[in-house]
Formats: sequence, C-alpha cells, structure tokens
Amino acid sequence: YKFIDALNFIPSNFTLAIFPALARLAANSKDAMLRAYILSLKLLLWIAMPLTVGTIFIAPDLIRVFGGDAFLPDSAVALQVLIWFLPFSFINSVTHYVLIALGQQRFLTKAFIIGVAFNVAANVIVIPALSYVGASLVTIFSEMVLLIPFYYAVKKNLAGIPFFTIAWQPALAAALMGVALWVITPRVGLVFAIPLAGLIYGILLIGLGTFGAEERALARRLVPTRFHRALRIAE
Repeated sequence: YKFIDALNFIPSNFTLAIFPALARLAANSKDAMLRAYILSLKLLLWIAMPLTVGTIFIAPDLIRVFGGDAFLPDSAVALQVLIWFLPFSFINSVTHYVLIALGQQRFLTKAFIIGVAFNVAANVIVIPALSYVGASLVTIFSEMVLLIPFYYAVKKNLAGIPFFTIAWQPALAAALMGVALWVITPRVGLVFAIPLAGLIYGILLIGLGTFGAEERALARRLVPTRFHRALRIAE
C-alpha cells in the first residue's frame, strides 16, 4: 500500500492544481468545463495505464527492495492485483473535484457512504475466502462502485462522459507496452527495459492518434520548449 499511496500523489496534486480553474468554469462556461474535465481524464489515464501495466512486471523487484525476500511472492502477487485499482482511482480523483466545483457536496457524501458500505461488506465476505488477494480485489471494485454514482452525477449536472473513447487508446498502448516488456526484459534486463517500454508506449500513443489539437496544446504547455520541435514532428 505504501507504493500505491506514493502513486496517488499524482492525481492529488493534479486535481488541486486545476480545481480553481474548474470552479471558475463551472460558474461561467459548462462547455469549457466539460472540455477541461475530459482533457484531465485523458492526461491522468495516459499516466495510469502504463504505471498499472509496468507495476505488474516490476512488482517482485519493488517488494524485494522495500520489504525483502521474506515478503515474496505473496506481497508481489497482492501488488500485481491491487495496482488495477489505479486507473479507476485516478478517474475518481478528478471527478470528485469536478463534482465539488458543480456544487454537489451533498451528493458526494451519499456516494462515499455507498462506497464505504460496499467496501466493508465486501471485505467481510471476501477476505476469509481469498485473504490478501480478496482485499486487493475489494479495493479495485470499491473504486468501480464509487465511479457509478460519480458518473450519474456528472451526467446529470454536466454531460455524459465517453469513458471508452477516452480510455481505449492508452489501454491498448499500455497492453502492447506490456507485451514489449515481456519480450525485451529477459534480453536487456529490467533497468533498460523500463525506459524502452516508456518510449514504446509514447510512440504507440502517437501512432494510435491519441493526440488531437487540444492534447497537443496541453503537451506544449507541459513539456520544456526544447522538445516542441519533436511535438511538431509527431503531428
């Protein structure tokens, strides 16, 4: 869980940074807010998908470094299962702040009650049978359950969100990156395989047409100026 908690700083800091803009857009332009929300989802999923797939491959090494061989293989298996909660957690994190900007704090309380109730009930039922794997699965499904009322509230107060359209490209790119990791890691070692996999993932995102005009504009604001020429080539 320490590794997972460390990854959660990404959506936490991102959403805190964009919340003032979301609040202004909620008051002045719902269309602009919708575009900002969708763009935020895309950015977070671009990050979450390769982290999820990559963690599956490096989980044993992470556990060995942070816990020691005594925790293998059980802790590695738990992490390999638990990491699948990450994309849903990233989505819920930004959606939470979107709903706050829309003035849905009372609804959020109800949604979190549903999520907590599911988590407690599922843990009571599943953990005796599946132990740590069950606890990991419950964490994943708890995020999925929370996403259901979140989606309902966003659709009611803003617009329906095409999650499949947003997610399929980074999901496919991450899956192919995982295949590449599986092939190249035995040949070059994990230290060299990870940056190669990251490069492959970026190339696949570009090849799948992930970067539209808005995404390229966002990338220009995020990356150093010296890389802007590469972005123009990617277009």
